Amino acid sequence: MNAYVGPSSLLLMGIALFVFGAQLPAYNDPNWRQSFLDAGGPGTNYDSLSTAWYAAKAKAQTPRNQLMDLGAGLAALGTSVALLFALRRIRSWRDFLHLKSPSSRSGFVVLAALIWLSFIPAEWLWLDYTARRGDYPWWADSIAIPMSEAQTFGLFWLPIIVLGALIAVRRAQLPTTLWARPVIGRSYLVAPLLIIAAVGSLGMIVSGMVTAPFIVPSAIFTLYLLLSGRAAAVQNGAV
Repeated sequence: MNAYVGPSSLLLMGIALFVFGAQLPAYNDPNWRQSFLDAGGPGTNYDSLSTAWYAAKAKAQTPRNQLMDLGAGLAALGTSVALLFALRRIRSWRDFLHLKSPSSRSGFVVLAALIWLSFIPAEWLWLDYTARRGDYPWWADSIAIPMSEAQTFGLFWLPIIVLGALIAVRRAQLPTTLWARPVIGRSYLVAPLLIIAAVGSLGMIVSGMVTAPFIVPSAIFTLYLLLSGRAAAVQNGAV
């Protein structure tokens, strides 16, 4: 079971960092909001007011929230990797080297759609969590618009995600090993695009650990599917 040493270590470090951060006060000056309580009214420039609010918040806040977010991100990363390993029955480094894609083409496409859509509730939950802890000024419609944008973006791109998944696996015999050679083979377009997207998902994982840990599980499984799609595209000779 040595494959779980790394994920377990990440989980424990994340919990420790989260607990440590939670012991700190959120702000050096707990009364920093007082000057904004009577703000607003006719003729108020709310954009300037919001800018001043965020500047005052940044000056007053301690590292508490950042430490807790990073701790949650590390814990989410460790848990997500452990879950992926458990689902794919990975127990050792040797098993990891033979990590396989989903078992069927239909399963791959359905999983691609579900994981893509999972970003929407993950983003909603994060926005709601940060709003409840006071990250946004109370006079601004700070989360309704990004929540709506996340839903619109996710639903708009869903057909394209499904189409891309269908193209990647259309003639593949699944499951296939994620690390199958050649890297690109005769898949001159699909495989390189999936590799670029996989690099992007790595960046999303790192960014999510720091700024939006709730999306980390979705990003981990996205990376897994992108690597699976690359292997399938190489196998079936997708353009």
